[in-house]
Amino acid sequence: MTTLEDAPPLVYRTIVVSVVAYFLLFGYATITGDPLVWDVADALFGLVAIGVGAVLYWQSSRRLEPITAAATCLVVGGATQVAGLAVPELDLLASITVFIGIGLYVYAVYAR
Repeated sequence: MTTLEDAPPLVYRTIVVSVVAYFLLFGYATITGDPLVWDVADALFGLVAIGVGAVLYWQSSRRLEPITAAATCLVVGGATQVAGLAVPELDLLASITVFIGIGLYVYAVYAR
């Protein structure tokens, strides 16, 4: 099994920059309450989840194991987050799915 750290340097840097940008947007949206910035932050959150999930899936063995389940949860959660921009009721489902994916990733990395 490989981990996210084994991703190509460009992909890894892009993910790190995207996560930092998300937190900056999230902080700005929290302070100002600007709904457009909230939507941009939510979209970026979804795209980051899809990207991380795609990288994990690409590196997985594609057998039923925690890393593959984590990748699937992240991609589904990210897509749900982006869809949640149009249907706000999906926001909670997206967050739960992404957090399950993160938990499975942590389990896969540290439980081996």
